[in-house]
Amino acid sequence: MGSCCSVQASNAYPSSAPNHANASSRAHINQPVSQGMGTRPSTNASNHSAANHHGPQDLTRHPTMILKIPIWASAPSRTWTRHEIDEERAAFFDTRVSGRPEIWQAIRAALEVIWSGGDADDSDGGIATAQVILTAAGITVPSGNLAGNLYDSFGALYPLPPEIVSDPTDLVEPSAKAQNDVENESEEGREEFDEESLRRRRENKGKGVLRAEDLINIQVKLSYEGERPLKIAISREDNVRLVNRRIFEESGLASPKRIKLAYMGRILEENKTLGAQAFNEKDVLNAFVLD
Repeated sequence: MGSCCSVQASNAYPSSAPNHANASSRAHINQPVSQGMGTRPSTNASNHSAANHHGPQDLTRHPTMILKIPIWASAPSRTWTRHEIDEERAAFFDTRVSGRPEIWQAIRAALEVIWSGGDADDSDGGIATAQVILTAAGITVPSGNLAGNLYDSFGALYPLPPEIVSDPTDLVEPSAKAQNDVENESEEGREEFDEESLRRRRENKGKGVLRAEDLINIQVKLSYEGERPLKIAISREDNVRLVNRRIFEESGLASPKRIKLAYMGRILEENKTLGAQAFNEKDVLNAFVLD
């Protein structure tokens, strides 16, 4: 009520300076309120933008850059030998407790390609093959640097230290693994034969009859997104190279595409059978289709 009378009084006596002062005072008082009202949307928008910028969803939208292998040297207080590097990598993947197991398996499979230097016809040391494996698993590397942060399709982080990705430039002893690879390639060269020869040799041993108990049904998941596992019947004596041939036949793939079979995060050796590489018939094999 009092405020109502006050308003009426000011209207009844509209005289001179005091009223100007009051008007000026009211304008002065109202001005900061107007400015404050104007700045609030800007502040909120800024905060909202910052929240979006740091959200995990934005990280996964970044395209994967061309993969880069880190070049690094051992710290003065720590040198690495081939045996130590191999043990460190095995322990690293055996002790992952966060993240999805299938993502760690895909990362390990991709790194194994890089560790081996890729196939003989790979001019990039297996980087393109590793990229296919990571892409098929929905893994992105926004920086391109494998010794950094990798993300799955949900935005979860999978960090990799440099010693897990590549060897230091000052490795103390020569790579025994590289020597074994050379010996294995020489052995494969001496025993190389095509898939039809393998079939004929196997059938000759069994007098031309393939026994039912020698057959197994396997499931193979191709690296095509959304593809259901392919069911294939093979012999227990078939090596991985022959299994790849059967996958080509059943899936309709054609040259120049190639296949890399992986199981439990490891790329399978083509000159060995699945059984020799601890394959469980109830599990699903991953087939990475490469150009």
